[in-house]
Parts: sequence; C-alpha cells; structure tokens
Amino acid sequence: MHRIKQNIKILVLLLTVISCTNDDNQDNSFSEPFVRFNFLVNSNNEPLEYPSVSSALIPVSSYANSSIAPVKIPVTLSSEALSETVTVNYSIASSGSEDAFNVFPENQVSFSGTQLTDTIYVTFNERWTEYQTINFALESASNNSINIGNLNSTSPNDTFTINLEDIETYYTIETNRIEITGEQGEEISFNVNFPNGFIESEIDTASMFEFLNGFEYTLTTDFIAEDKTYITYKITLDENIQNDDVYYESIITLVNTDNYTVSGNSILQLVKPIATERNNAVFTASNFYNLNDAFHRTYGEVWNDFDEDGVCEWGYFFAFTYPVVVDATHPNAVLYSDNGTTDTSDDIYHHAFQIGFGTSTTITTNSFNLKRWFSNELTSTADSPGFNVSPAIEFFPENGNSTNKGSILIIPQFLSISGNNGNTHSIAISGEGTYEEISDDLFELKFTLKATNDAVFGGTVSAEYRIYSNNSYTDPEDLTNSNCISTYEL
Repeated sequence: MHRIKQNIKILVLLLTVISCTNDDNQDNSFSEPFVRFNFLVNSNNEPLEYPSVSSALIPVSSYANSSIAPVKIPVTLSSEALSETVTVNYSIASSGSEDAFNVFPENQVSFSGTQLTDTIYVTFNERWTEYQTINFALESASNNSINIGNLNSTSPNDTFTINLEDIETYYTIETNRIEITGEQGEEISFNVNFPNGFIESEIDTASMFEFLNGFEYTLTTDFIAEDKTYITYKITLDENIQNDDVYYESIITLVNTDNYTVSGNSILQLVKPIATERNNAVFTASNFYNLNDAFHRTYGEVWNDFDEDGVCEWGYFFAFTYPVVVDATHPNAVLYSDNGTTDTSDDIYHHAFQIGFGTSTTITTNSFNLKRWFSNELTSTADSPGFNVSPAIEFFPENGNSTNKGSILIIPQFLSISGNNGNTHSIAISGEGTYEEISDDLFELKFTLKATNDAVFGGTVSAEYRIYSNNSYTDPEDLTNSNCISTYEL
C-alpha cells in the first residue's frame, strides 16, 4: 500500500511538471509574470481571434498570410489582476516597404486590472507583389518583474512573424433574395462580403455588378467596414410598383474582376411577388417547425436513381426547418415574440406561409436532398450556401383560409453550390405542388422541383418529392413515370 501511495505521489508530481510546460497553464505561476505573443490558428490556418480561446491550440511564432484583411495579433500577460497599468514595448522590422501597412497601437501594448490581453492590428494599404515578412519582437515592460516571453526556452513566443504570401481575394453577396414592398423611395440594404479583405481603391461598382432590371432603382455605397471585410450597398426604389397582380423582379449579379473572384452567392434577386389574399390566422408555416428544438426537422422522399442502376426508388432525407423572419409591416407577418418589452422595435415576426431550411453552424443542411444530387459537392456555408434554402416553400391555403390543404410554391431563386474541383455554379430552382393534412398533425407535400444550369444539367431537370411535417408517415407509393433524378458532377 505504501508503494502504491508513493507511485501516486510521483505520478501527481510528473503531471504537475508536465502541466507547467504547457504555455496555456503557466498562468498558475504568477510569482513570475510573463508576456508573450498569443497567436492561435486552427487546422485550416485560420486565426482564432480574441476573446475566443482553445486549450487544444498552442501559440505559433509565425503566420502565412494570403489575405489583405487586418491581421490581429494578441499579446497576453500571464499575471494576477493588476493594481496599475503595465505597458510593454515592441519593435517592428519589415523586409519590404513599411508604407504598405499600418500598425496600431504603435510600438506599445498595455494591460490593466483583469484586462490581460491587448491586440496589435496590422492593416494593409496596398497589395504586395513579392514574398515579404513583418517581424515583431517584445522588448521591455514598464514593470521589471515581468519576464519577456514564456518561462521556457522551447517556445518563448517573444517574437512573431507575418509571412506575406500569394494574395487570395474574393467576394460574395451575403444573401440571394430580398422581397420588397414596391413603394417608391423604399430603401433596401445588402452586404458584399470580402472574407480576405479589400483595397478600397480597387473597388468599382460599375465593374463589380451586372444588372437585369425589371424596375427602376438607384444603387449606392452605404457603408464600408473599418476592417475592410464587407461593404453595405443601398438600393432606393425610383418608381412605384404596386400592381398586386404582377410579379416584379430585378437581378444583381456579382462578377469576377481582375482582383476579386466570386465565391458563394453571386446573384441577388429583388422581388415583389404577386399579392395573394390569405388569412394569417391559419399560420400554415407553424406546422413545420418547432423553435423549442434547435434540431427540429422535416422529412422527405425524392424519386431517384442515385445508384445509377436503372431502378427508380424513393430516397429518404431530412432537413432542419425554420421560420422565415419578416418585418412587422409585411402583409403576412405574425408576431412571434415581443422580447418581453413594450418597445415594438425589438418585436420578432414570422411569415405565416413560408418556411426555410438551414443550420446555425458552418455546415449546411440537406435542403430537398440536393446533396445527393451531386457526386463531388462541398458542403460548408462558405463554399455552397445554396444547400441552405430560406425561404424555400410558400403555402397557399385553399380559399385563403383552409387549415388543412392547399397549393405550394417552391420559391424561385438561384442557389450557389460548389464542387471539390473548384467549380461554383448558380442553379436556378422553381416548382409547385399541393399540400394536405393526411392525419392528425401530419402534413404531406407533393411537388415537382425544377433545377436549371446548362453546365451541370445540360439545361433543366426535374424531380418528384414528398415532404412530411414529421416522421410518422408511411412510405409513399412508387411512381409510374420516368421523372427520376440521378447524380451529377459539379
């Protein structure tokens, strides 16, 4: 027993020693505080920005940068709470032109109280044309008891280098569809995102966009993000388009330029749909989602030959399903929440007759089982935002007030989907069908979805679907037609 206790003591001692060699655990040794660069990157070489933390990551001493967005370099002081402000001086050296970038705060970071991390911001004024380096070194602290660098010689992290490599700049429209009211003077905003930043002098609206307009409007730049990661554009409607029996649409397309490549959504639809009289109290959409369950889903079947064996069959899928948020002034708005306040400006409204498919993560859901349509798809939101479709389906109750049946519209829109071969395609979808409550609380949707893209499909293809509000359905009967979707390469 004595030997077991002794071994346990040795093991505890070893674990203590090991833990003290871990950079992220040295803040237990406040008897000798230290300051270091604390730049973390994930497996994709993406910086983890403060205040995000990860015990699984170790600070790096250099970073390969292909972006012209600002680089944020955290500097961390491992210490107890401070009774006075501590400053740490640092130096900068570059192998290229120092006019190409700015650094803030200049030559000094500071810490106070429990604020033990400060950030050095590096912004770029121009593109670099050859490989260069920007070197940072921690030099001295205002308090002589603070050690410069970690308390080990293996990874002192008292220096940090940005290696400027081949620049990759691209942009994307944040959303693919906006509904408008059609009143003259109406203002709508949308963002063009630049994940790797942009140089302001390179941005030219005339060369960025192409237009196919069904009504008159003015496009202006409304806001430029300080960190150069997005631009907000404002659309002002120049005419009154109030004929409720007419479908109005204008299309704005983001195109490749010499400096920026389109990635993700490239097409924005501005739409004023045909007005339809419906009783909002029917609230058909609420049968298809449950906001108390973040993983609520609808279930579906698509008539397919994904195995490419010449045999058509129903293929099961599901998709996470959510309401469509609209403004209070929308004709089909239903109040969801007043956020517990009398202030109406924070009220949340949902569309009574539309649902959408999506996720709250960076991985997309399987709207319409589209992921099975392709053999080489990328599924992240950044690469293929079109796998999340919202709004996706609109309900039109029979006679405007039926609670259990009617017709549906697959909302026409362009979906951006990419392949692992680097190809990105804009796929136009549309469709229509019917819905009916086939048993208590079980709704069935029957519809045909059409998808158009010359490069992928050679034109337009269509697929037959059944979607259910829950998974208590029985398998649908086999179809006798040959309208059977197969697999395509992007």
